[in-house]
Amino acid sequence: MSKMDDFQSDQKRLLREMLRSGEPHFEVRLTLVKTEEGGRQGRIVHGYRPQLWIGQRLATDDMIHWDSRLYPRNDRGLKPGETGKALMFLLSLPPAVLQVGEHLEFFEGQRRVAIGEVLSAVNLP
Repeated sequence: MSKMDDFQSDQKRLLREMLRSGEPHFEVRLTLVKTEEGGRQGRIVHGYRPQLWIGQRLATDDMIHWDSRLYPRNDRGLKPGETGKALMFLLSLPPAVLQVGEHLEFFEGQRRVAIGEVLSAVNLP
């Protein structure tokens, strides 16, 4: 078994535990930015942790990013240019901040890697 297979198995186990515990999360539709348009080169897989931006900025005009964890709804993940659904867990932002229909942008550092939309919210307090 490869290290990637080990990682995927660990992430699937973590996802099952989070769902079983009733962890608040969202279903989102994602479109990954194409590599030739400045997006990432490889696909995203279970447990991908991009920075989420929901339009907030500091007084200095710097973007405020939040930590998130994504689980694509298919086992092969999503590659640049593809659109698909994923489960999203917020790691540093209260879930009540997001609304169904809200526009999302995902970053790796300064690079925008995906855009998305909140489709549904599950187990919110």
